[in-house]
Amino acid sequence: MENSPLPTDVWNNVTTSSPEVPNVYYVRDLVLKVIYIIIGIVGVLDNLFVIIIFIFFIKIADKVLST
Repeated sequence: MENSPLPTDVWNNVTTSSPEVPNVYYVRDLVLKVIYIIIGIVGVLDNLFVIIIFIFFIKIADKVLST
């Protein structure tokens, strides 16, 4: 009768991946980080655009009120 593997050996074989195959979870996490960074940059640029529009509006309003 052959020696059957211990449950811990089976679990280690299931949870470890071979070095040739990229880990799917690592790739997914990397893609999510890139997407979050892009969304964050777009959000910051959008807020800067709104602030610039407010500054121009205040300057134009001051010119209109001064005449």
